[in-house]
Amino acid sequence: MKFLENFNFSKEDIDEFINNTPKDIAEAIKDNKELVESNIDYLKGLGTNAYIEIFIDYPDMFFLDHSTFKDIFEKYETDSLIEKLNKNHKIVEYL
Repeated sequence: MKFLENFNFSKEDIDEFINNTPKDIAEAIKDNKELVESNIDYLKGLGTNAYIEIFIDYPDMFFLDHSTFKDIFEKYETDSLIEKLNKNHKIVEYL
């Protein structure tokens, strides 16, 4: 999971992810690294500070096709969405 460091994940963030993620999902993330990186990069680029927490809590959503992933977030006004995600990243499951 070393590639997560490129997205400002700390060692503690990576350890938390590894310790709380089923092995099959962690392996799938390694196998689909480019797609996962693309989706993390998109979410980070939106401007939310919560992209790390979203990834740790909802790693399976990062397997979505990149256009599908983007569509989830583009339905909403960006500033309002970012504000809500930064307050409570768990709203992502309702988007």
